[in-house]
Amino acid sequence: MSAVPENELRIAPLPAKVQSIQCRIQQDSRRVPRTLLVSALQRLTSWHQKRESRRVLRNLTDAELLDIGVTRAEANKEASKSFFWD
Repeated sequence: MSAVPENELRIAPLPAKVQSIQCRIQQDSRRVPRTLLVSALQRLTSWHQKRESRRVLRNLTDAELLDIGVTRAEANKEASKSFFWD
């Protein structure tokens, strides 16, 4: 009984004197700009969410801060960070 299902292709062994095989895969040049654009949009979205979250945190009342277990000093410290700061 084999662990490889019968309908899957088997990989041929390398000849005795061959230690490795290298192959070069050409990247589709049309995908690179799209990937960069998606990455940039994700980064901008993340920065916007952080900025908005810190704005909301800055405007919470002392009672609301107490509910979430954050002191006013901790809230001010977090809210004073720049939008791109993690």
